[in-house]
Amino acid sequence: MQLRPRHYVLLAVVIGLFVFNIVRSHNRKKAEQAALQQTNTLAGPAWAAFDKAAGLRDAPDADFQPAFTALRNATEGPNTESSDMVLALTDVRACKTWLVFYRTPSWRANAKKHVDGCAQYHRDTVA
Repeated sequence: MQLRPRHYVLLAVVIGLFVFNIVRSHNRKKAEQAALQQTNTLAGPAWAAFDKAAGLRDAPDADFQPAFTALRNATEGPNTESSDMVLALTDVRACKTWLVFYRTPSWRANAKKHVDGCAQYHRDTVA
């Protein structure tokens, strides 16, 4: 079978689309990593408070409640109202919700993976 000019054109288009998608995928990953780094920088104090509260998640209420209050203060309040902070704190607030569910005995098994993933990756994800 002999290739005609239209076959070469079609082959060039397919190869071009393949290269375009690889470059686009690579650039998207870089942009997502940069956005995640900026988000974690803005939400750094909130993640520190979350790590402390998550570390005390099995502790008695007398030990856990002060850490959880510090987490609540870090994620709620007048300095968290800007659009950048709302975006940066979205994962922290979701992880805070899973931490509350973890403290409920009937939800502990379901919430354990989420809380562990939040503590490990600083994102609302399942490990």
